Amino acid sequence: MEEVQTHRPDRRRERTRQLLRDALTALIIEKGYDAISIQDITDRANVARPTFYLHFRDKDELLFSSVRDIYEDLAQRHYQMEWTPEAILSAETVDDSDFQHIAENAEFYKVMLSKRGSITFLLQVLDYLTEVTMKDIISLMVPEGSQSRLPPGFIASFLAGAEIGVVRWWLANDMPHSPQEMALIMHHLCTRGLAWAVDMPVPPSDFRVES
Repeated sequence: MEEVQTHRPDRRRERTRQLLRDALTALIIEKGYDAISIQDITDRANVARPTFYLHFRDKDELLFSSVRDIYEDLAQRHYQMEWTPEAILSAETVDDSDFQHIAENAEFYKVMLSKRGSITFLLQVLDYLTEVTMKDIISLMVPEGSQSRLPPGFIASFLAGAEIGVVRWWLANDMPHSPQEMALIMHHLCTRGLAWAVDMPVPPSDFRVES
């Protein structure tokens, strides 16, 4: 009888990658991204330099790998819901997990979205958010063959840029609102424009933010 082989995760490999990710995150907060060398990362992680290159090409790949894994985990929460255009426009379905993640990693994002960060990182995040918005929101609001007031790609780029701008403001002002409030603020700001762009009515709201 032929033996069935199962593929198990390489725990040692994953542990090494996590050590390198943790080291990079700590160094970003301490020194800023541009000032970090591969040697800094391997010294902090207590990993041999040749071992680093078995996993990542450079520190950019290490950073993007870390962020991509985090964002994919966050995205899985969104996929668990049965989304409809009406649900997207409803405040009752607002998910604050993105802002919870930002709050839990505030020092990292304060650096990476500042002059001490990386423009490449910023553009990568912007591209990722635009792609996710197109896939998860715009494709539902503007089904193939239907018409909207603006091109779908334009709408997705606007929403992605708005989120990054709002996150930078939130961090720069020491997060004066909770993640839940921020999620609702973004929802009300963006759904008004989104509804206009796709020619849908906007549900009424008396939402207010305490100053």
